[in-house]
Amino acid sequence: MEPEGQKASLNPSAMLTSLLGRRAKLHEELRIIEKQDKIKIQTMDKEQVKVKPPDNPPLYWTEISESVSHRFHFHPDGQLSMKLLDDSRSVIHRTVDSFLSKFFPSGYPYSVSEGYLRYTQFRALQHMTSATLSVLSTQSLLFAAGLRPTPAQATAVSWILKDGMQHVGKLICSNLGARMDSEPKSWRILADVLYDLGTGLEVLSPMCPHLFLQVAGLGNFAKGMAVVAARATRLPIYSSFAKEGNLSDLFAKGEAISTLFNVVGLGAGIFLASTVCSSMQGKLVVGPVLSVLHVYSVVEEMRAAPVNTLNPQRTAMIVADFLKVLKLNPTMWLH
Repeated sequence: MEPEGQKASLNPSAMLTSLLGRRAKLHEELRIIEKQDKIKIQTMDKEQVKVKPPDNPPLYWTEISESVSHRFHFHPDGQLSMKLLDDSRSVIHRTVDSFLSKFFPSGYPYSVSEGYLRYTQFRALQHMTSATLSVLSTQSLLFAAGLRPTPAQATAVSWILKDGMQHVGKLICSNLGARMDSEPKSWRILADVLYDLGTGLEVLSPMCPHLFLQVAGLGNFAKGMAVVAARATRLPIYSSFAKEGNLSDLFAKGEAISTLFNVVGLGAGIFLASTVCSSMQGKLVVGPVLSVLHVYSVVEEMRAAPVNTLNPQRTAMIVADFLKVLKLNPTMWLH
């Protein structure tokens, strides 16, 4: 016979009750552990929020090119700064590089289209001859008005004339602005022809002093139209050279070149006015030469500018060529 304790342990009902009790106890322990883990995770998340991540260390690097070393510093806020460490180039080389950095766009010649150097060269020559001609015309106006050619009087007379007929010319030419978009080169050349025409009338004004106001006013009228046409076509021409979204930089450097050579031209004009062109005969010789050189410079400027607008002439050529091909091959349209 088996003992009574062994019989009790083999009782299925007692075994099932014991297993269910242990299962409930395990579930309770698991719930307690999960609750403790959640509390720990929330505490860790809060601590991670409070802890500030370390700042990125500043990034430095040094570039050495053509005996010049620069240190670049990339700041965490996205700004890039550059510092010159060493420059062992010759004085001439450094002077040329300084000139290019001040009067040419950043990254030149890779940041502009082909032909920009030629355009800039003739633009400089154009502004120099234009400024020289303006000095000679101002001197003639002063003689025609019976004044001595002092700089202060020249400035006063020029501004008085500009406030009159020159503004009328500007208003008339401004109404033609829509036509200049499709033909910026032609209007730019026309602007300089008008400018030289107005300057020529001012130079000739001493030969007819009794018609001083009429001749000088007509000359400034032509120059007023020239100013508007030149300014209106400036942006399309600069835009044709912009290669890397650097239109503002290109525009600023182009105007710097113009200002520099305007000053050079004023100096040359003052020299000529006090020497060769002190008489009307000298002006009649030097004036046409400067005018031809001036117009030639702007023509070469426009040839160097890669303006690719679809103007009426080009549109007519494209349509004529298409009709010619269609006439030779009528079945092309079906394809």
